[in-house]
Amino acid sequence: MVLTPFLASTGSKIGASIESKRGLIGARKEDIADAKDYVVVAGFGRVGQSVCDLLDARLVRYMAFDLSPAKVMEARNKGLPVFFGDACRPEVLKAAGIKNPKAVIVTLDDQNGANRAVNALRREYPNIQIFVRAKDAKHQKKLQLGGATAIVPELLESSLLLGGAVLLSYGTPIEEVNLLIEEARKKTLMDAGLDISGLTGYSLTKSDQKI
Repeated sequence: MVLTPFLASTGSKIGASIESKRGLIGARKEDIADAKDYVVVAGFGRVGQSVCDLLDARLVRYMAFDLSPAKVMEARNKGLPVFFGDACRPEVLKAAGIKNPKAVIVTLDDQNGANRAVNALRREYPNIQIFVRAKDAKHQKKLQLGGATAIVPELLESSLLLGGAVLLSYGTPIEEVNLLIEEARKKTLMDAGLDISGLTGYSLTKSDQKI
């Protein structure tokens, strides 16, 4: 147990040192030989993994990047296209053979890091879509000013479902609760500049009434 923090720190330093020399870790020639029209996912934590699962479900090609050697090794062992590197640095994307990504999804939970990422990516890629995870309305505005084309508030779904469960516990009909949830979700996405035509999302069922 005593060695764990030391090993984690050492692994990060070694990884960062290698990255500074090579620009990218874990990429084989077959991985980056045809890296066109890829969606880039910056960060392979909980949110990043969920995003990649959705892209996989729709057979959307992606390349994910993370600065945790342990996360990258675990993902690579599963055959996933995850690499060690900072996807918010355009030179890292170019090292991966990605000259013009189809879109970039920034899942960083650090507000300042997300702001810097948007600014750097927008300077290098003025025409791509950048989707960013925002902490709150204030952070959302900052990211929009930085050139993000869509912002997804971090706690939207959990807050909607929690509020809906409370309404259910007060006897509000489930159909009305689901309508309120859907309207709130659409308004948030519209405020972020997304096209919401045909949008359907998760709604409460009767089994969610107990909180």
